[in-house]
Amino acid sequence: MDNDATRNADLMIDPKPRKDVLVSICFSDLPATKAAFTTVRDFAQRLDLRFHFREIILVVDENCHEDYLTLVEQIADLRLLTIRLGSGYYGRRVIAAEEAIGDFILIGNFDEITHIDLVEMLEQAISENAILIATRSKRKYVHSGLSTLIIALGRAAGFKVSLNDLQTIALPRSQLDQVLLHSDPDLALRFPPRDARLPLSFFYVDSNMPFRGGLHHLKRRIELLQKLLVYMAPTLLAVVTLSSTLLTLLGFGFAVYVVGVRISLDNLAPGWFTTSAMLSLSAIFMGISILGLSLGLQQVLNHIGKSKNKLEKIAHEINRIDIFGKVASDLNVDLDRDAPHVAKDKF
Repeated sequence: MDNDATRNADLMIDPKPRKDVLVSICFSDLPATKAAFTTVRDFAQRLDLRFHFREIILVVDENCHEDYLTLVEQIADLRLLTIRLGSGYYGRRVIAAEEAIGDFILIGNFDEITHIDLVEMLEQAISENAILIATRSKRKYVHSGLSTLIIALGRAAGFKVSLNDLQTIALPRSQLDQVLLHSDPDLALRFPPRDARLPLSFFYVDSNMPFRGGLHHLKRRIELLQKLLVYMAPTLLAVVTLSSTLLTLLGFGFAVYVVGVRISLDNLAPGWFTTSAMLSLSAIFMGISILGLSLGLQQVLNHIGKSKNKLEKIAHEINRIDIFGKVASDLNVDLDRDAPHVAKDKF
């Protein structure tokens, strides 16, 4: 269905945009191309047919923000956040989510925008008041390689991981605040934590959304794998505790055996008594313990790093926002800019 037909369908469904909710749509990977700008403009026009109050947030690198200025001039209520170099893809999504002011926030992936009806996804999120994840209607599970490892580690670490789920997600404001309070919001915005306070629903994509590979996506998966390994620390430490207890009991039993051999036999190889009692079991125990401690320290360091203020990564903001002007027009109130505390009622 082309854009004109889609807009006409929206008008037939609801001739008046709803004014009871403010929605925020965030993109952190929009390329600076004419085709991408046309797609965003068409989407903004369609969005205006369904929502009276909305904002679009773009997160771009500071050194190329001039390429997006024309889009700011063409689309009302568009905010362009420029960030310093060094922020990763998932970090950009968190920055956009933190800056959004809407009652419902949609964090999109530009590669998926042609496969997902974002307006309908927002409507479903509002009606269900739940975290909504875009996912493939045709389930294609990958049972080999790095994908299987990510799925297994993710579920063991307490996250709802499925590679059938896409990167586009819509959240109510209250639940987004809970996700952002997570020690690793980068990961939580991609794979929501297993938490009863965060109800989860799915928006099924009928089109054949392909599984994307390549070095660029492999880098992101490795980044997620490292984060999931960190959150495996509590489980691993529990295993270390059980294994160390078992090794202690085995060590005690082996010590009894060594003492018995020492008492019953007179001719023993030099050093056998001390070597047999200490070296083998201590080496195994130290290996597992160091692994558990290292992952636990990574989680602590990761928590400390995420607690820093991410707003310091933003250099400046360019926008053309006049939401309060819209409210004043709807209420038929004339605001005196020189006297902000005085309003003239025109009724």
